[in-house]
Order: sequence, then C-alpha cells, then structure tokens
Amino acid sequence: MVDALRYVGRDLHHRSFSVSSDRRELLWQEMDACLQLAERLSVTVDSGAAVAPLSDSTFRPCTVITGASSGIGAALARSFAQHSEVLVLVARRQDRLDELAAELAQSAAARVVAVALDLNQPQAVDQLLGRLAAYGLWVETLVNNAGFGLRGSFEASSWMQLETMLRLMVEVPTELTRLVLPEMQRRRQGTILNIASLAGLIPGLPGSTLYSAVKAYLIRLSQSLAAENSGSGIRVMALCPGYVHTEFHAVLGVEQRMQHLPGVFWMSVDQLVRWTERAIQGRQVVVVPGRLNCLIAALAHYLPLPWANALSAAFSRRFRSRP
Repeated sequence: MVDALRYVGRDLHHRSFSVSSDRRELLWQEMDACLQLAERLSVTVDSGAAVAPLSDSTFRPCTVITGASSGIGAALARSFAQHSEVLVLVARRQDRLDELAAELAQSAAARVVAVALDLNQPQAVDQLLGRLAAYGLWVETLVNNAGFGLRGSFEASSWMQLETMLRLMVEVPTELTRLVLPEMQRRRQGTILNIASLAGLIPGLPGSTLYSAVKAYLIRLSQSLAAENSGSGIRVMALCPGYVHTEFHAVLGVEQRMQHLPGVFWMSVDQLVRWTERAIQGRQVVVVPGRLNCLIAALAHYLPLPWANALSAAFSRRFRSRP
C-alpha cells in the first residue's frame, strides 16, 4: 500500500489535475499525511472501510457527491451506489455520513468513502482532491449538490450568510468542476451533474433573491460546459427540481407555511431520483423533472418579463414567509 501511495504521488507530481504550484503543494501535504498513516497502519477511508491495494497501472473511477448526508444528496447516493465502483460522500455532518455509509455498505456493491468536510473552509476542495489522489481515485462522476436556502428578503440576510451561500453554491462547484474536468477530458468520459432548481429558471422571486441567482448561474455554467465539451464523451447536466419532500423547508423554517402549497406542486425524492436516472442517459442539458414544473418553466421563458415577474411575485407572497 505504501508503494501504491508513492506511485500516486509520482503521478500527481507529473499531472495532478492541472493545478497551480500553490495548489499542488497543498495536495502534496495531503499525500504526505496519508503516506505517514499508511506506513504506520494501512490506508483507510474516512468512513473506516479499507481501500484495496492499487497496482502501478490502476486508478479507479469514483462518483463524488457533495451535500450527501441528507435530502436529494442522500437519495442520489443510494442511486449511484448501485452502479458505481467507488462512491465518495462529502458533507459536514460525520454522524449522518457514517449512518448513510453503513446503510449503503449493506445494500450496494460500491465501496463507500465518507469524507466529513466543510467545503466552506479555505482549501477544502484541495484537501478533498488530495485525499482522492492518495486513494488512487479519479473523478468519473461529479454531483455538485451541496447548498442551503435563506429565509426573507435580500437585505435581511447578513453578509456572512450571503458570502457563505456564494462560496458553497458558486465557488465550490466551479472550483471542483475546473479541477476534475481535465482528467475527464483526457479519458474522454465523465459526468458532471449540477443540482440547480426550478427557481433558477424563474425571474423575480422575492424572498429567494440570491438562491435563485445562484441556481441560474449553475444552469448557465452547465449549458456552456456542455457546449464546450460536445463530442468529448463528457455528459454535463443541470437538474432543476421544483418542490421536493426533504428536510430543506424545515431547516429553512417555513415548513408549516409550505404545507398550504397544493400537493400537485410536490415531488417525492424517489420520483426525483427516477427522473434523474433517466435524464442522465439522455442528451438534455437542462432537465426539469415533473410535468407541472415543465409547464412553469415554459411559462417563465415565454411570457413577457413583466407578466412572469408579477406571477412569481404573487406566488412568493402567498406561500413564502418574510421577516
């Protein structure tokens, strides 16, 4: 195992995700830490499951899901675990990750790597990629899912809250995508799945100002990446769900108010996963799951902007709370 890690280090030195010298130094620090651990024991993943020894010619593909400890991320993890060789779950909450990893270990063939990491912290992305390199893994599928919502008007949120949202939901997926894309291009295979939102397709959403703007960014990023990598063997997709039954609204503090929303607007997380599984096999870049959501997206696109703004504002006043 130590020899395998040294080999990974040599390969990282030569090509290492096309990173800058500063980033490469951080990756080397991660490699040194893993090598020291391997020399004392054997390399184990963060969830406690041992990684199989690597031969000098073997780099195993993996699926990385951020924000994997609950909600849509956890549901997608259960799906990808059925057809991934190695599944890497990334989230802040160690207890939730351990629980999910244990569940998947009993029901899926994939080897599960649970990485408890706060992606908002400086150099977190470099730390994550350093660990993957040390484990001899390359990212074949990247699911950018980590995120959260904010309650109330734009000015009611503190700058710290807004900055955290921008970091986690714009900078992190952009940085991760930029760093794993060259290896996908070299191998001419890979999938990038950005979890956006129907909110990113609707103009003028009071109470969701930055959230909808962030999701719109992910949609545009996905469209441009798909165009740039057309014919390369790389699949890029933005998933734009509407209202999904998860703990998202409870965490946001609007669960009771959202209960007044008619059931036709809602989708179960299992339904969303089935839509996603089918969509990944297709060619559509922007995927809106659910017929009603597709209708809403079409209205937002084709209606004159003042009309679309008025409708979305009326809907927000009816079903979203403000401070």
